[in-house]
Amino acid sequence: MNYIGKKLKSLRQELGLTQTEMAAGVISVSFYSKVERGLNDIGVNDFLDILQEHNVDPKDFFNDFKSKKANKEKLVSLVNRFVTVSTEDNESEIKNIIKSFEKIKPQTPFIKFIILLARLIAETHNETAMKKLTNKQRNTIKNIIFKESYNDDEYYRILLIANLIQVYNVDEATFFVKSILRRYHDITKVDKKTEIALSVLLINYVDWCFKKKEFKLCKESLDYIKQLPDDIELAFPKILGLYFDELIHGNKEKAEVVKKVLYESGYKVMVKRMEK
Repeated sequence: MNYIGKKLKSLRQELGLTQTEMAAGVISVSFYSKVERGLNDIGVNDFLDILQEHNVDPKDFFNDFKSKKANKEKLVSLVNRFVTVSTEDNESEIKNIIKSFEKIKPQTPFIKFIILLARLIAETHNETAMKKLTNKQRNTIKNIIFKESYNDDEYYRILLIANLIQVYNVDEATFFVKSILRRYHDITKVDKKTEIALSVLLINYVDWCFKKKEFKLCKESLDYIKQLPDDIELAFPKILGLYFDELIHGNKEKAEVVKKVLYESGYKVMVKRMEK
């Protein structure tokens, strides 16, 4: 494999593109495939056109993407900040984080996905706003939910989806959650970070079902949460799972005790949401 072909393949994988998407109509897919394998040499103009199509500076391409590590660290920091402020309904900070996402280069599919969801979350902090979403926006989120995983970014993908699960009616949300649970049905094979993301998604789904008085739909999600390891990182969602489980079984006094503990522990925003 020649130098250019190898680096083009590396860039394509980093951007999360197929060979067809990477070729971008500049050259044929079959020709591009042979370039990656070192069987064809690509012309300078075609090479530069392909980089331009994907907003990649030639200097960055030949510098082995020295900024990649810095961008990755920045992305992780921004996503962590975003998940925190989105649960606190901090709209001004969400907008600042979106601007920071938009400055990251290159704009990979995952970063574009985060920006899309961030904008939607910023616009859908209440049911009235959620109802204003267009069918196109709703379908975009559906497509994102069923995309292949983004490898190490799967944790963040599920967390962001969790923030939007209540955009849909209960039937649609149930379909999404069941599909995701099928993907991760074997808990023993789920990594720690994904366990945390799944627990957040399932709690938000159960909360949505409670608001719509669809209590019978909560069992599968609550059972899944119960099966998660008793690790400190999962303590909060497991406590919330206990709260909802007590309500399902009519143990309102026990549920109130759990809610009081959460309130006194500093989770006032979460408790207020549970009371709605």
